[in-house]
Amino acid sequence: MSTTTASNPIIRNNTSVITSKTTHKLRIALFGFGVVGTGVWKILVEKRKEFRKAYGIDLEIGGICVRDLVKERVVAVDPAIITDNIDALLADDSIDIVLELIGGRFEAQTLIERALASRKHVITANKLVLAHELPRLRAIADRSGVNLFYSASVCGSVPVLRSLDELRAGDRISKISGIVNGSTNFILTSMAEQGISYEDALPEARRLGFLEADPSLDVSGADAAQKLSVLIYHAFGQHIPPHAISTTGIEAITAGDFTRAKATGHTIKLLATASLEANGKVHAQVRPELVPISHLFANTRDEFNALEIQTANAGPQVLYGKGAGSLPTASAVVSDLIEVLKGE
Repeated sequence: MSTTTASNPIIRNNTSVITSKTTHKLRIALFGFGVVGTGVWKILVEKRKEFRKAYGIDLEIGGICVRDLVKERVVAVDPAIITDNIDALLADDSIDIVLELIGGRFEAQTLIERALASRKHVITANKLVLAHELPRLRAIADRSGVNLFYSASVCGSVPVLRSLDELRAGDRISKISGIVNGSTNFILTSMAEQGISYEDALPEARRLGFLEADPSLDVSGADAAQKLSVLIYHAFGQHIPPHAISTTGIEAITAGDFTRAKATGHTIKLLATASLEANGKVHAQVRPELVPISHLFANTRDEFNALEIQTANAGPQVLYGKGAGSLPTASAVVSDLIEVLKGE
């Protein structure tokens, strides 16, 4: 298993005290205006005055890049700031911060690279790009003197990456393990509590917006492996791409499996786990596992996520919260934006 070592994956400006009362403006460009993008928009509109008062910064949406200009929007936005011209918006020198919310890999990767190279801060929720390109993107951000933030890429609103950064700085992390995909956790919860089959649980998860039309990324475990790659980078400073992580999904789990698990005091959860071995290598895997019904993971229901972090000095630390849905993800994006404001 090949790895790339990062000496310090933390990129953060720790300045949090406003030294000047003069208000200045920061302009934001949103790339992608789907459920997460509109959620971010709503929060920014609601919090704009509060941010101005707290940080002395007036946030302005300088542009919104979309694929379909005539698509009906669920929020009222000035048509003058909506564009389908990625190049023009990226070339706008007045833009200070880019929010990459388009998804996918290569188009989003190019967008992030160009924005960082143009000395713009970047905030993204794109775990697919990060899982494959994180060390290189961090290097570009370093060279350009800007920040790359991506709290929303893993576990939605749960601040797992910041917690790992802080624990790694002052302690030694030996293992991380948890439920990091809310969609599959919703399916498994339905199967466990309602006694229904995998095939019957799938449509309900899709109806509630936890699954895409093609659910394969979630149910195969691939999404969890991408997130685990990002978690490993922060926990252990090593980059392990998703294809190097042993991964098994939930497609083969049956109602009978849950019946047998319950008879022994267990349930079944899709767990992403990574541990630091004595030789310095990281062993990583994503797979369904039997979990005692008394364990926190067994009681992590529906779209919620939970991560347990084992440390040498502080012992086990547990983080818990919503890991799927537009507003938890939007909340994490705005949390990263606040980190940028603190550094200005």
